[in-house]
Amino acid sequence: MVENLEIFEVEVTAPNLVVIPQGSTLQFLYSNVQTESNKVLRLFDAPEIKNVIIDLSKVDYLDSIIIGSIIRLLQRARQTGGQAVFCNACENMQNILKCIKVGSLWPLFETREEAVTAISTNS
Repeated sequence: MVENLEIFEVEVTAPNLVVIPQGSTLQFLYSNVQTESNKVLRLFDAPEIKNVIIDLSKVDYLDSIIIGSIIRLLQRARQTGGQAVFCNACENMQNILKCIKVGSLWPLFETREEAVTAISTNS
Protein backbone atom coordinates (compact mmCIF):
# COMPACT_ATOMS: atom_id res chain seq x y z
CA MET A 1 0.00 0.00 0.00
CA VAL A 2 1.30 3.46 -0.93
CA GLU A 3 -0.16 6.53 0.71
CA ASN A 4 0.71 9.83 -0.92
CA LEU A 5 0.46 12.49 1.69
CA GLU A 6 1.71 16.01 1.09
CA ILE A 7 4.81 15.90 3.27
CA PHE A 8 5.57 12.18 3.59
CA GLU A 9 5.02 9.49 1.01
CA VAL A 10 4.40 6.24 2.86
CA GLU A 11 4.76 2.67 1.62
CA VAL A 12 3.54 -0.13 3.85
CA THR A 13 5.02 -3.57 3.22
CA ALA A 14 4.62 -5.36 6.54
CA PRO A 15 6.59 -5.50 8.72
CA ASN A 16 8.24 -2.43 7.17
CA LEU A 17 7.00 1.11 6.89
CA VAL A 18 8.91 3.16 4.31
CA VAL A 19 8.62 6.92 4.83
CA ILE A 20 9.83 9.27 2.10
CA PRO A 21 10.00 12.96 3.11
CA GLN A 22 8.98 15.20 0.21
CA GLY A 23 10.74 18.40 1.27
CA SER A 24 11.47 20.78 4.13
CA THR A 25 8.84 22.56 6.20
CA LEU A 26 9.66 25.75 4.38
CA GLN A 27 7.36 24.35 1.68
CA PHE A 28 4.59 23.27 4.07
CA LEU A 29 2.44 24.68 6.85
CA TYR A 30 3.70 23.68 10.31
CA SER A 31 0.24 22.44 11.32
CA ASN A 32 0.15 20.17 8.25
CA VAL A 33 3.54 18.70 9.17
CA GLN A 34 2.29 17.89 12.68
CA THR A 35 -1.01 16.42 11.47
CA GLU A 36 0.65 14.30 8.83
CA SER A 37 3.43 13.19 11.16
CA ASN A 38 0.80 11.97 13.64
CA LYS A 39 -1.00 10.06 10.86
CA VAL A 40 2.22 8.26 9.98
CA LEU A 41 2.93 7.53 13.66
CA ARG A 42 -0.51 5.94 14.01
CA LEU A 43 0.46 3.38 11.37
CA PHE A 44 2.59 1.79 14.12
CA ASP A 45 -0.65 0.92 15.92
CA ALA A 46 -1.07 -1.92 13.41
CA PRO A 47 0.49 -5.04 14.98
CA GLU A 48 2.11 -6.11 11.70
CA ILE A 49 4.21 -2.91 11.46
CA LYS A 50 7.55 -3.15 13.28
CA ASN A 51 10.26 -1.36 11.33
CA VAL A 52 10.68 2.01 9.69
CA ILE A 53 12.92 2.91 6.78
CA ILE A 54 13.40 6.63 6.16
CA ASP A 55 14.14 7.00 2.43
CA LEU A 56 15.85 10.36 1.85
CA SER A 57 16.02 10.09 -1.95
CA LYS A 58 13.71 13.07 -2.60
CA VAL A 59 15.39 15.60 -0.32
CA ASP A 60 18.77 17.27 -0.06
CA TYR A 61 17.86 19.27 3.03
CA LEU A 62 15.51 18.83 5.99
CA ASP A 63 14.89 21.35 8.71
CA SER A 64 14.48 20.68 12.41
CA ILE A 65 10.70 20.29 12.31
CA ILE A 66 10.77 17.48 9.75
CA ILE A 67 13.81 15.90 11.45
CA GLY A 68 11.88 16.00 14.73
CA SER A 69 8.96 14.19 13.09
CA ILE A 70 11.32 11.58 11.66
CA ILE A 71 13.01 11.02 15.02
CA ARG A 72 9.59 10.37 16.59
CA LEU A 73 9.05 7.64 13.97
CA LEU A 74 12.47 6.12 14.61
CA GLN A 75 11.84 6.11 18.36
CA ARG A 76 8.40 4.53 17.90
CA ALA A 77 9.93 1.69 15.89
CA ARG A 78 12.37 1.02 18.74
CA GLN A 79 9.60 1.18 21.35
CA THR A 80 7.60 -1.45 19.46
CA GLY A 81 10.62 -3.77 19.24
CA GLY A 82 11.38 -2.96 15.63
CA GLN A 83 14.28 -1.39 13.82
CA ALA A 84 14.80 1.99 12.20
CA VAL A 85 17.22 2.97 9.45
CA PHE A 86 17.90 5.64 6.86
CA CYS A 87 18.69 5.11 3.18
CA ASN A 88 19.36 7.00 -0.06
CA ALA A 89 20.84 10.13 1.54
CA CYS A 90 22.70 12.52 -0.74
CA GLU A 91 26.01 13.89 0.50
CA ASN A 92 24.39 16.99 2.00
CA MET A 93 21.84 14.90 3.94
CA GLN A 94 24.61 12.58 5.14
CA ASN A 95 26.44 15.63 6.51
CA ILE A 96 23.27 16.89 8.23
CA LEU A 97 22.70 13.47 9.83
CA LYS A 98 26.31 13.41 11.05
CA CYS A 99 26.09 16.96 12.43
CA ILE A 100 23.01 16.19 14.50
CA LYS A 101 24.43 12.80 15.54
CA VAL A 102 21.39 10.92 14.19
CA GLY A 103 23.67 8.76 12.09
CA SER A 104 25.23 7.30 15.22
CA LEU A 105 21.82 6.22 16.58
CA TRP A 106 20.28 4.83 13.41
CA PRO A 107 22.26 3.32 10.54
CA LEU A 108 22.35 4.77 7.04
CA PHE A 109 22.37 2.53 3.97
CA GLU A 110 23.22 3.43 0.38
CA THR A 111 20.04 1.91 -1.06
CA ARG A 112 16.59 0.91 0.11
CA GLU A 113 17.37 -2.70 -0.82
CA GLU A 114 20.37 -2.70 1.54
CA ALA A 115 18.21 -1.20 4.30
CA VAL A 116 15.48 -3.84 3.86
CA THR A 117 18.07 -6.63 3.82
CA ALA A 118 19.73 -5.32 7.00
CA ILE A 119 16.40 -5.06 8.81
CA SER A 120 15.33 -8.51 7.64
CA THR A 121 18.62 -10.03 8.79
CA ASN A 122 18.42 -8.43 12.21
CA SER A 123 14.74 -9.10 12.90
